[in-house]
Amino acid sequence: MFIEVNDTTSLRQIQEVFSDFYPYLKLAFYGKGHKKYQASNEGGEIEPNTLIGEIKATHVSGVIEMLPLYKVADVEKEFQQRFGLSVQVLRKEKKGWEQTTGMDDFTLKELNELGRNSSDEFIMNEDVRNDLEY
Repeated sequence: MFIEVNDTTSLRQIQEVFSDFYPYLKLAFYGKGHKKYQASNEGGEIEPNTLIGEIKATHVSGVIEMLPLYKVADVEKEFQQRFGLSVQVLRKEKKGWEQTTGMDDFTLKELNELGRNSSDEFIMNEDVRNDLEY
């Protein structure tokens, strides 16, 4: 998967392309970076409709590639190094999204699968609960 990044790209556009390929993962953008295995500041998330040109100090356009075997830490690092964007990969966890702290050495494929399994288990549990109520 390739994502074009330039000053007129919104964070939401990047998120949507990413989520099309990894439906159980999500990218969140923050005002401050984080170190490997650390969480990003919950209150520091940047609004998804923000354009890249509004938040970047350097105005470099490019294309970022994210293959299934790329590690989470490498994806986050590449966004930071190439585009000056602080990114956190989030994983679907039952009804919400969870930061992937401690999972930076997982591949996108592995993490997406974990999110899928979590969501499938929740759906199955919901179906079982609904059956028990009747």
